Amino acid sequence: MDEALPEEHRLLRRTVREIVRDRVAPRASDIDRDRAYPEDVFQLFREHGLFGTSTPEHLGGMGFGTLGLALVVEEVARACASSAQILILNALTTWPLRIAGSRSLRDQYLLPAIRGDLRGAFALTEPNASSDLGSMVTRAKQSNDGGYVVDGEKDFISGSPMADYFILFARTQGTSTVGGMTAFLAPSPQPGIVFLRRDEGMGLKGMPHCDWAFDQCVVPPGHVIGEEGDGARVARLSINAIQPLLAARGLGAAEESLAYARDYALNRRIYGGRLADLQAIQLHMADIAVNVEACRLLTYQAARMVDEERFEAEADAAYLNAAKVFAARTVVRATDNAMQVVGGHGYMEVHPLERMYRDARHLALYMGTDEVLRLRIAGAVLDGAMGYGPAVSRQPSEERAIADRG
Repeated sequence: MDEALPEEHRLLRRTVREIVRDRVAPRASDIDRDRAYPEDVFQLFREHGLFGTSTPEHLGGMGFGTLGLALVVEEVARACASSAQILILNALTTWPLRIAGSRSLRDQYLLPAIRGDLRGAFALTEPNASSDLGSMVTRAKQSNDGGYVVDGEKDFISGSPMADYFILFARTQGTSTVGGMTAFLAPSPQPGIVFLRRDEGMGLKGMPHCDWAFDQCVVPPGHVIGEEGDGARVARLSINAIQPLLAARGLGAAEESLAYARDYALNRRIYGGRLADLQAIQLHMADIAVNVEACRLLTYQAARMVDEERFEAEADAAYLNAAKVFAARTVVRATDNAMQVVGGHGYMEVHPLERMYRDARHLALYMGTDEVLRLRIAGAVLDGAMGYGPAVSRQPSEERAIADRG
């Protein structure tokens, strides 16, 4: 597949692969054990300009597009999912500004964010509202100075303790419809943004997921992203745009699972030969390889679609969601099969497969659960948006009707 990539993308991959091998991989186990945000990894990415990988040059980025950033995420995810999530979070919190941010907001926040000078958090999920945005209860009321005051609670906000700003979604029209939601940029820290707790998950230990209360949170004038009532669209398009990056995270971890299991099987001696000589082991590795290569095609296609600005229509979103759904399944199966190859050793913390297995499970829940995304894909199939034409084979009732007429 690398041969089909532009030369500049292949060079980018090679450069990042060296950085990951020398600087990220040696840190992965410690990051997981210490449950601490890897500030040194963030600064490493900042030093090499990786936060600007996908952003167009006219907006201050390197112009490699989403495909370029997907390659970077893929390489980082081979070593450490928490580190890869740092790159994904930066993309998630800058896409709203790319989609609908004013010139002032782009100058104040987008440019510093892609330089790594500012960090954002994406505050959408609530205790009783995640995929169902119609259940959102956080409210925003306009203040006398033209700004807003926001009240509510948000859950599972990734990387939020380090955030310099929150992409914050709240209702502005007092209705229960999704159309009443608006996107804001709320500077942090401030008295109105109150830390509640850190939620400890089974994996992704280096990326804190925290709950926050917004108690009279001040949104300054000019900090609405897009128009009032446009928040659902901003959220939807931002999430669509990062689906290829989530798929790339799964792809990278699945590739590493295969490579680790292969290397182990080639070196492990059993029954007078190599573990790799056993057909059962070979079948496990073949299953991983087949899914990895299919995942690669879907992931790179999805990234190219975003680069072609095909991420708004439902039909396009269905393909993007398909890439993420398949990647989430692939990485869980890959780490599971790889652990089976390595056997009891793979279950132990001394082997990275134990960490990779825990990290993998997060992907099917984040930014759209597997079930929600599959329903969206199904909708695009049923209404014809994905382009599957009518069946050419006759149904039994049609065959009988033709026979009766004959």
